[in-house]
Amino acid sequence: MEKKVNNYIEEQGILEAGDHILIGVSGGADSLALLYFLDRYKGSLGVDIAVAHLHHGLRGAAADADETFVRNFCQDRNIPFYSRQRNIQEISSAEKISIEEAGRNERYGFFQTVAREHGYNRIALGHHINDQAETMLMRLIRGTGVKGVSGIKSSRSNLYIRPFLCLEKKEIIAYCAIHHLAYRTDATNFQKDYTRNKIRLDIMPMILEINPKAEIHFNEFTKIANEYEAFFEKYVDKVQEKMISRKDDVVFLERNLWLCEEAVVQKEVLRRLILEFKGSLKEIEYNHITAFYKLLKSEKTTWEINFPHQILLMRRYDRVMVTSRRNAEKKIMSPKHIFPDKTWIFAREGIILESMLISQEEFRKKIPFFSKELENHSEKYFDCDKINGNMYLRSRKSGDFFYPSGLSGKKTIKKYFIDKKIDRDLRDEIPLLAIGSEVLWIIGYAINERYLADFNTKNILKVNVTLC
Repeated sequence: MEKKVNNYIEEQGILEAGDHILIGVSGGADSLALLYFLDRYKGSLGVDIAVAHLHHGLRGAAADADETFVRNFCQDRNIPFYSRQRNIQEISSAEKISIEEAGRNERYGFFQTVAREHGYNRIALGHHINDQAETMLMRLIRGTGVKGVSGIKSSRSNLYIRPFLCLEKKEIIAYCAIHHLAYRTDATNFQKDYTRNKIRLDIMPMILEINPKAEIHFNEFTKIANEYEAFFEKYVDKVQEKMISRKDDVVFLERNLWLCEEAVVQKEVLRRLILEFKGSLKEIEYNHITAFYKLLKSEKTTWEINFPHQILLMRRYDRVMVTSRRNAEKKIMSPKHIFPDKTWIFAREGIILESMLISQEEFRKKIPFFSKELENHSEKYFDCDKINGNMYLRSRKSGDFFYPSGLSGKKTIKKYFIDKKIDRDLRDEIPLLAIGSEVLWIIGYAINERYLADFNTKNILKVNVTLC
């Protein structure tokens, strides 16, 4: 067995001389055998080792005994030992996730913290062929693609390594027996409350009745899938650079470029689009990607779809976006009464508005004789005598209209936004200067022809808006 593992380490290139290895050890057969093996071969491999143990706070005295057992095992062999205790039950309830997921998150977080703080560049875990088969089945049951069935990797992110991924569980048990390793047994491994345990205790035995080598065949399949996946990933890496971009809390997709690819590439790009936004694909299943794919292939130009964890996917004409539902909440600006000759600072909205009465002479210096309007979108001049009523800065509301400069006739603000293809989710954020339902100025966009000052205007109101 030791020769088999050493050959696997060399073939996979998962260790190098000089590596500092932190081993995650629960006290069970797999992790204890891994610790024993690496301690036995650390000299020939040219590495040094340490152990990290997380006490989950779930099994009372039994968990305390596990920690003491691992600690003593390390002390007897002068192996550095790090431990931490966490209440996984409380974390599971607080974060509204399963105990399995909470435990996994805490374990990996603890391992990474110890590795970072104490200079370990590898984290070794005791996964084996049987774990690989269980993981593949679990992902298939929950819904996955080729990436999911490519299984557990021998090395991930150049940090996590799994030297025993070439072994079956029975080989590890035999190794423990040969070397008299009195490993601990976790009683929760036999509780069918957990998905993995149900697969291990109920489903896998039935499969092995059909074919005793099924787990080995599953492992071989994951290797094949991994080879295909590696080739595919390289191609998608190239097209992703051209299609996906990010601005603040929104990730964008170039749909026209996306349409040029094959369906399998298109779906992988959509997965990566979500990954780019969220940083993980937790609870994103194949049916989610399929729904996204069908909508994006359709001719429907305006839609949105909600995914788990507050993810919001949107299309607005040529723009395809991934953001958070929280980010997409409408920012409606309540009406602010605007008086002449004052400066207004609206901190929440990020707007500074200055209004002042100016002379005809000053106006003529600003406006060319052949033009009725200054082209500067942040500064406008109005005929004060035509402003009959209170003037407000606000968001749009139903029934708003104006008379666009350069066009004839009246137009609703809604129709203007549609014609300009302004994102529906951005429309409430555009400030309007209005009297009643008539809009004088769609700030940053268009002006009302009827209120523009000219060379015959006696009382001129200059309004300057800065968006910050």
